[in-house]
Amino acid sequence: MAAGIPETLAANAESLVELRALVGRLSNADLARPLGGGWTVATALGHLAVWDMRAATMADRWKRDNRVSGVNIDDECVNEAVEPLLLVTPGRSLATIALAAAAAANTAIGRLPADLLARALAHDAVFNAARHEHRHEHIEQIERALAGG
Repeated sequence: MAAGIPETLAANAESLVELRALVGRLSNADLARPLGGGWTVATALGHLAVWDMRAATMADRWKRDNRVSGVNIDDECVNEAVEPLLLVTPGRSLATIALAAAAAANTAIGRLPADLLARALAHDAVFNAARHEHRHEHIEQIERALAGG
């Protein structure tokens, strides 16, 4: 585990602040801006929403059951499976969902008992509780596209 629990929770919170700031300044034209590979800014936000909601759901399940459960999944298969849904969902809706999903993930992860959270931060965890890492990846991708790069 690269960072401790308090640092991870703080980084998750900060990444939500950054995501809110980004979404707050996106126009509808910005949301439609291509990112490459058939994705748009909105698609990337929807992609984040999917993975944040998975993290929230897994964390809630772990807390409810007071144990680690679930299995690793093929991330690329999930990305390919949801892509058609993301491409037909209005961009502003995806942006709104991304913010709600990030907040839900942060809340659910923050409620985990320390022993379960430590397991969720392990290298081989069935979900990534360090949500800030994935969010930053796509925030930076979007920022580059908006800057014309």
